[in-house]
Amino acid sequence: MAELRIQNMKVGDKFVSPSRVLTATHIETFCNISGMLHPLFLSDAYVKNDSYCQSMGIKGTVAPGQLLLGIMLGNLLGAGLISDVIVQLGQNDIKFVAPAYPNDQLRTEVEVTDTRVTKSGDRVVVHYKWQLKNQDDVVVVKGENDCMFKKGS
Repeated sequence: MAELRIQNMKVGDKFVSPSRVLTATHIETFCNISGMLHPLFLSDAYVKNDSYCQSMGIKGTVAPGQLLLGIMLGNLLGAGLISDVIVQLGQNDIKFVAPAYPNDQLRTEVEVTDTRVTKSGDRVVVHYKWQLKNQDDVVVVKGENDCMFKKGS
């Protein structure tokens, strides 16, 4: 059976990736590499002692949103759905809806909203909505992407 590719899907088609566990090590590594060394991402003690975090209901260190964007795309790439991508043309309407914590199981859900073949006929531009959800079916981040793919792979 051939792997499903987003460029072969039709408008309205949906896909759900397998889940991936977000670990504290993922968060720490990302923060160290990127320089995003805020204690909100790295210190449970900071979160527990910060009145604003408490008022927002944040229960521990959280993942930076930029890491979650990478996990969303990694889920799709790992599932083979976007393995033929040529270029990401844009990400739009990104909303960080809820925090993601270490040990959350994150999956990506996609719905194709538009496709068009390029003038050359050998590539397809796909517009899709996506959501990254945790194990409790809570959306943590959502948005829309436009990407160009090889046609018919």
